[in-house]
Amino acid sequence: MLSIVRAEYLKTRKSMGQVLTWAFPMIVFALAFVLTLGMTNAYAESVWNWWYTLLLPGMLAITCYLSIMREKKTRYYHLMTLSTGKRKLMLGKIIYMGCVILVSNMMIFVGASFGGFLLTTCVPFGGAAIAILVLTISQLWEIPLLLFLSERFGMIVELLVCLFLTDGGIIIAPTGKWYFLASAIPMRILCPLLHILPNGIRAEEGDPLLDAGVVFPGICLSMMWFIFAMILFLNWFDKREGK
Repeated sequence: MLSIVRAEYLKTRKSMGQVLTWAFPMIVFALAFVLTLGMTNAYAESVWNWWYTLLLPGMLAITCYLSIMREKKTRYYHLMTLSTGKRKLMLGKIIYMGCVILVSNMMIFVGASFGGFLLTTCVPFGGAAIAILVLTISQLWEIPLLLFLSERFGMIVELLVCLFLTDGGIIIAPTGKWYFLASAIPMRILCPLLHILPNGIRAEEGDPLLDAGVVFPGICLSMMWFIFAMILFLNWFDKREGK
């Protein structure tokens, strides 16, 4: 499996997909700096909020689309001519996309922490460090979904669905029904880690959304969503390509 993931990396070298991995975090840093110029305890908060509520889902959607289009241009030649099972090869692509999320989240952590140190912040350093893994795990479910939408319907539908789910997550996350919507889970469980509400406002002491008891259940739910979506996608892809 490691060789498959490495092959995915080599296929994206010097491509637009690889550029997006660091370009989107740079956009967030610049956007947060402009919007919070002259404000205290706002830069790191703005970076994290813009990232997980908008830029991360957008980056993942475009990256998944570019990856699928790269395969479709060769009519899945690299998948169909190898002895390794198609399901295993596509699983390697999903794992690679997960690594892309992890690397981007690490960049956000470094940039937000450094900027917050210079410009003041209320985001806990330890909570932000944990948020790297929590956000990565809770966002994995979206990878197989976006790969499916990219393959089946194209980029416009994929982006629209991604936008709809993200907006729905922002609305549902502060409510007691956050666990019903996969896109609301990361926004809810990041609140006690970053002390930021889904709408970008800093959470005040005593806010019920700062309850850290939701983090572990949220991670478990996200993993269940991911496994469910991954199994459906791999089964669909295997049958589709077998026709």
